[in-house]
Amino acid sequence: TGRGAMAGNFSDKTWSGTPMWQIAEELEEQRRKRDAEELRKASTPVAVLNCRAEGDHFLSELTLLIPAKAAGFNADPASGGFREVKVRGPRRKTRREALKDGFALRKTFHERGEAEVWRQAYELKSRTWEPLELPPETAHVEEPEDKEQRLRLAQRPRGTGWSRKKDADFFLHTHSPMAYDPKKMQYFEVEAASNRYVPCDPPHDPVEYPVDVQAGASLVGQDDGDLTSPDRPRSILLKELVLTGRAMKKPLFFLDQPASAMVLFEGVRGSAASDYCSKNFHTKLLSKLSSTLQYWSAAMMQKLISSIIEELDAEVMQSPAACYDGACLGVAIVLGDRLTVATMGSIRALLQTPSGTTRVIGGQHVVAEDGIDRVRLDAGGGEVISVPVPGEPSVLPQLRVRRPLRPRRTAFAQDNASEIQRVLDAAPDSFSALGFGAGDSVDAKSAKVNYRKLALKVHPDKAPEELKEQAQVAFAKIETALEQIETLLEKDAKATAELHRFLEAAGSVESAVMPRAWARTVLGVEEGIEIEDAEKKAKELKKDLAKLGQFEGGRLFHADARRAGELIDEALESLQAPAPKEGALEAVSVTRALGLRDLKRPRDIVSAKPHVEVVQLDALGSYNLALLSSATSILGDDGILSRIKDFPRQPKTASLVIAQDAADAQAKRKAHRSACLASSVVSVLELKHEEAPEPPTKKAKTDATSDKVRCLHILVKHKDLRMATKDPESATRLRGKTVTRTLAQAERELLAMQRQLVANPNIFHVLARKHSECDSALQPGQNSGDLGWVARGTCGIPQFETVMFSLKQYEISDIVTSPRGLHLIQRIA
Repeated sequence: TGRGAMAGNFSDKTWSGTPMWQIAEELEEQRRKRDAEELRKASTPVAVLNCRAEGDHFLSELTLLIPAKAAGFNADPASGGFREVKVRGPRRKTRREALKDGFALRKTFHERGEAEVWRQAYELKSRTWEPLELPPETAHVEEPEDKEQRLRLAQRPRGTGWSRKKDADFFLHTHSPMAYDPKKMQYFEVEAASNRYVPCDPPHDPVEYPVDVQAGASLVGQDDGDLTSPDRPRSILLKELVLTGRAMKKPLFFLDQPASAMVLFEGVRGSAASDYCSKNFHTKLLSKLSSTLQYWSAAMMQKLISSIIEELDAEVMQSPAACYDGACLGVAIVLGDRLTVATMGSIRALLQTPSGTTRVIGGQHVVAEDGIDRVRLDAGGGEVISVPVPGEPSVLPQLRVRRPLRPRRTAFAQDNASEIQRVLDAAPDSFSALGFGAGDSVDAKSAKVNYRKLALKVHPDKAPEELKEQAQVAFAKIETALEQIETLLEKDAKATAELHRFLEAAGSVESAVMPRAWARTVLGVEEGIEIEDAEKKAKELKKDLAKLGQFEGGRLFHADARRAGELIDEALESLQAPAPKEGALEAVSVTRALGLRDLKRPRDIVSAKPHVEVVQLDALGSYNLALLSSATSILGDDGILSRIKDFPRQPKTASLVIAQDAADAQAKRKAHRSACLASSVVSVLELKHEEAPEPPTKKAKTDATSDKVRCLHILVKHKDLRMATKDPESATRLRGKTVTRTLAQAERELLAMQRQLVANPNIFHVLARKHSECDSALQPGQNSGDLGWVARGTCGIPQFETVMFSLKQYEISDIVTSPRGLHLIQRIA
């Protein structure tokens, strides 16, 4: 009966259901439409626009999703069959300007294609939008067509180095304690205190800019022994910050590329401070760069460098071996299309832009007659002295600064001239100016009596003609001293007597650092006293001085009381500071440096504040940067730039030329041996035109010859090589000879060849036959040094191959280092 009922239902004439064949056709039609829509989506380029903030600026970022197969590229499975390309607009001060850039780029992509987008992105760098052209601040960047791809992109974390955790729906970063939850679209980082994941801001999505960075550093002295001298300048080259950070377990994957750093240190007074800083700067730099995964703005870069210098300065100041030495520095950090340069002390930087404009960065931190730093020196109580340049009487004396030395004598001189000099040079306070000695009681009557006696000796009318000007100054000084003492006595006679006793006990200041025995006498404490107890005693003494008057901010009112307060501070510093080296501490010619504790405590005479500038690399062409030690100043800025110009794209050679010529010039004028140590760091930053990437098939057709090059080379070996005499490719040329030249000698030989090649680049094969220690030099005629055709990946020495393929035809390379030795390379085809 059941089957009959079912059959009756299907045969019931009153049934109005849709026939099965019609349902099947409708389903097939839906499938065809769905497939057509999927095909349309898979073959339709999409542009996803975002506007993001980078520091104090905004920029548009257009992610182009181009069907990979149609463009001839292999599709990444994670990309949904699309090739992803990011095009960024220029940095703008307002979000509205960045939005306008993005809308213009997106419109260009839809109307004219990818290649035109890259062209417009470059043109936008010089475009200024009118206010009426700008969209509202709240304008939406989304389009209906990009909704699906926008959601898909949001499912993946920013940047590279992420992997999906097995059996889980979130990502972990390979080199950083970070995670990303695509469902919540939230980033997490490991909290140090609890070791648990906590929410954090998204990391910076790094961009690789079309900037090529090359750098070289050189040091030259009077001979090779100077290159290991403790007094030598020290340089650091970190050409790949990301790779260096990975080796030191400091994740830097979020940095814009290229990411490089160059540093130059030079010692003041000695080498201990510069040695310490050169060994610790890079670890602090990498640690601080990896401390945040966000975009490093210009302000953040300035704070980064300042914080590193503050830490190094504090550590040097606590080091018994280094605290009284100093260190000057120059730093250059490249992150993407921005260059940050910092200088301090005697090191300066020269930057030449593609247009030929030259900027001097730093180099102003030397003692001068006037300027901001001179104001600080005077305010801190520094004493500026003139020091003749040895062996050069015609050169103006060099100004230097030191902590003031103040002799103190109270006994009247026998003759008028000597008394005038005593008042001017050996009377640092009112009591000594009026001749109050250790056993004298100070009262108004005694002060007037002493004043009258002195007036007979120092009054201008009593002085000979040649001393009248000095006598006027001395007479004014004793008049002021009388007024000061009368005022102090009126304020508090007992406190005035204590002030006189204190200054008399302190006596003369004869060294930059107060001896500890003297410091204990000044404070009135016993040997072995704890610092805390000494500080309490100092507070008590200052409390007594305050009875004589002080300003609202606590600063002592009277000059003599302030001097006593300064002596108390110096005594405390002496008990806490390491003992100085034997002998007097030299006056220094710089106004800013790391270390130099005697010039920073208890009062800042010398500063450790660097001069920092951030330069936007926005012009096509080469920027030439040089960090220069003090010895190179003898060449002059124009002389240094002309040497860099002679060796374009050859920073190692340029740095060697500058250092060698400066060292020779210093030796010629018979400068001190340490002054002949010249060092320079030269970098070439070449901003190239950014173009759309070509499909592999097209690239193979257009660049078929770029996979092979033909070069000549010159090889010079040195004794520090592992394969100095066991190089099979040099066996015939060396004939078993032992290589005895040093690395510095090898560099000088190649430099001499470079100078010849500047005059005549066509003699490369001649120099190869004469000087090269590779068997390739034995080939006949113009083939001397010929390496033949070399295909990519077949050279066996990566750094050598990289240089070969980077050269233009007939261009000569910089000095190249390899396991075989030092090379010069010329590409001939």
